[in-house]
Order: sequence, then C-alpha cells, then structure tokens
Amino acid sequence: MNESDNPWDVIAPHWDEQVGEGNDFQKLLVVPATDRLLAAKSGERILDACCGNGSYSRKLGRVGCEVVAFDGSKIFIEIAMQKTRPADGRIEFRHLDACDRTQLESLGKTESFDAIVCTMAMMDLPEIDTLLSVGRRLITQTGRFVFSVGHPCFHTNESIKLATQDECEGQSRQDFGCLVMRYISDWEHNSRGLLEQPVPHKMYHRSISTILTSCFRHGFVVDGMEEPAFPPDTRLRSPFSWARRPEIPPVMVIRLRPA
Repeated sequence: MNESDNPWDVIAPHWDEQVGEGNDFQKLLVVPATDRLLAAKSGERILDACCGNGSYSRKLGRVGCEVVAFDGSKIFIEIAMQKTRPADGRIEFRHLDACDRTQLESLGKTESFDAIVCTMAMMDLPEIDTLLSVGRRLITQTGRFVFSVGHPCFHTNESIKLATQDECEGQSRQDFGCLVMRYISDWEHNSRGLLEQPVPHKMYHRSISTILTSCFRHGFVVDGMEEPAFPPDTRLRSPFSWARRPEIPPVMVIRLRPA
C-alpha cells in the first residue's frame, strides 16, 4: 500500500484528537482486561503491534518495560513520537506494515520479545496470519501474545442495537440489546469508528473460530480470555451506547502462549 492510499494517515490526527490517551471504551474495557492478561513486568521487552498514537506503549514504558512499537500509518508513528516524553521510558517507534513478513522479521531474531500486544487492531488487518506467524517466532517460549478485537459476535456492522419500552404494573421499563444479523461468514466492510471521522477505513469481520484457527495454525494455544462489558452502574449514556448493554460484551481479549 502506498502511503498516499493509506486511510489511516488521514484518520490518525482526528483519532488522536478524539481518543487521546484513551476514551471510556478503552479505559473501562480494553485496557484493564489487557493489563490483566498481559501482566507486564519491569524489565520485559514487549512488542506493541499496530500501536496507533502510542498510548499503550507509553503505559508499558512507564512501568519499566522496554518497548518496540510499530504501526502501518506513518502519521500515527509521527504523532506517537511527538507525544512521547523521556518519563515514558524506553520506547522505539517504527513504521511497519503488519501484513509484510519481511518488515516484521526486521524487528528482531527468534525469541527477541517477552510478549506481544496488539490492541483493537487485528480486525483492521486484511490478513492476520503474517502477524501471528512472525509473532510466534519473535516471542520467547515462555512468552505471551495478547490481542483485543471488537467482539465478533456482537460488535460488528451486521448487528443492530435495539431499545424496547413496556409498561409493567404501572411502571415504564426500558431494555437495551442488540440483534445479530450475520456472524459465521468472514467479510470486509467500510467503517467509521468515530463521529466525524474524515474517511472510512476497511474492517474485516472474522468469526471466533476463524481467529482461533489462525492462532492454532501458527503454533499458539489460548490460555486466557476476557469479554469485558460496561458495569451496570456506568452513568447513563445515549441509547446507542454499549454502556446501556451491561450484559453484552463489545470487546474480546485473548492471551496466546506458544504451544
């Protein structure tokens, strides 16, 4: 992909302005689950794949990890470097394509990293086999690969958020849920993940079985998984918010280990 054709180079400034160091979706759902499954320790060498503006890289750096972070958007990497300060620790940012084997293999020799983390990005990749295959070689035999995606069962462009209202013994009750229209097939679609996002970007729906089959094929096993949802006491939001649906997880976070 030519840089001029990469929609993320156009989206990156808007995304950074809107999300910054994390919105509620990340702070309440994605990051806590990722922290628990990754369990990063000071002194570990961690690869942050598809790092965006580097917010999670900086979090890792501040707890004493040595971080190598990359993203396919040159603009995201420039933003990440601009936002990073000496107090954020040892972080090296690189502009690499997660689907380019040669570029990924340039990150290091076999067992170069204690862990790999990929936060809410694998559903944006046209294929995940390259990252999994090279990632398996890059981590130690006792390492782990933690990734998060929009929940394939519920958080897709083929699910519809629903709201109902009824009367029971003189009391009005509202319920919020979602209607799943399609799941098992894999498909590509255009998405605008943020309000007023300047251009759409491609997303790639994969069922849980598709994702895990790729993980197993490249020498991983699953030894941890979380499906975080907003707690019931989250302050009320728009009827379209996931915070209105505490029984439905919009995120899936998985920890892989070498088989």
